[in-house]
Amino acid sequence: MKKDFSKAYKKQSENAKESVKNYDRFAMPDNRNTNLHNKKFNSNASYYEEIHNTKWKDLRDKEYKDYRKKWQEIPENKTLTEFPIHLDIETTNICNLLCPMCPRTVHIANESFSELGSITKDDFKKIIDQATENNCKSIKLNYLGEPLAHPDLVWQIEYAKEKGIIDVMFNTNASLLTKEKSKKLLEAGIDNVFISFDAVDPLEFSIQRKGTTVGKVIDNVFNFILLKNEIRPSCQIRLSMVMYKEEKWQKQFEALKIMWSEHVDALGWGYYIDRDIENSLYYSEVKGYHCAQPFQRMFLKYNGNVTICCVDDKDETIVGNWREENLKDIWKNEKYKEIRKLHASNNYYKMEMCKKCYLPHS
Repeated sequence: MKKDFSKAYKKQSENAKESVKNYDRFAMPDNRNTNLHNKKFNSNASYYEEIHNTKWKDLRDKEYKDYRKKWQEIPENKTLTEFPIHLDIETTNICNLLCPMCPRTVHIANESFSELGSITKDDFKKIIDQATENNCKSIKLNYLGEPLAHPDLVWQIEYAKEKGIIDVMFNTNASLLTKEKSKKLLEAGIDNVFISFDAVDPLEFSIQRKGTTVGKVIDNVFNFILLKNEIRPSCQIRLSMVMYKEEKWQKQFEALKIMWSEHVDALGWGYYIDRDIENSLYYSEVKGYHCAQPFQRMFLKYNGNVTICCVDDKDETIVGNWREENLKDIWKNEKYKEIRKLHASNNYYKMEMCKKCYLPHS
């Protein structure tokens, strides 16, 4: 039975408006006039990352290493595959927090967000069965929602692993990552957990991660690390934060390194992007750039829309509907082919959405 989230949506909308009110931390460096022509690009780059431990990687098998090799080579060579090697699945668009920098919060504040909900077990089976039948090796279990808010998350990981997915991951705010849930996730076979940890300072954290506390998240993350070392040492843990122009945020990242560098596998950050501003402003074209995502992965939203890009939270470029169409047919349809053709010929800037994307400048 479909749950009625209308009251929850209304309450979240009221709280979201308060969360984003006077949020003036727009800080993406103004790269719109930066001359980056003839630069050698890594089409996979989208954030800054520091690697602190690679032991988890040594515990992965040859199949995983072959898959990761393809992850690099397919976009570099602009290869057209029969099916994406990775799927981003929005298992739920529900979240327990209202972080002011998150596009989900902005959509809810503007009352432009689609209905709240979570995919069913049948939905998930339909997606995973198609993926594994076509040799897809990797999935991420979130987009705008918090994956730990889905009651079937542990089952989803178990099912994906049983069917042959070798790399299962999700992003999380970690506020719901209890010791009990951590144990179940690791036993189910989770391979990568990417945790948003936006400040060491308690006050700044409470503003950034509205609805939880830094103390609670520290406890949850530390307990997860201890259990990971015991149950599944091959699981990668990465902490990341949103970066702003003020110097204090670089200091927060330095503090993050002091706190976590000896305990997690990687630390990183990505620039804050005001998506409302992005919707009306263009970056300058970067000659020679092409994006990796149309060649590697496909994004399946809870509402059924299939999109091509991690920054398309407004569903500006819809290439199909996974609830109504076969995934392989979507991947090979004419609209998707045309998008890949533009990127393969380094003409990404002919796409309206791509003109507003920061990734060529990252």
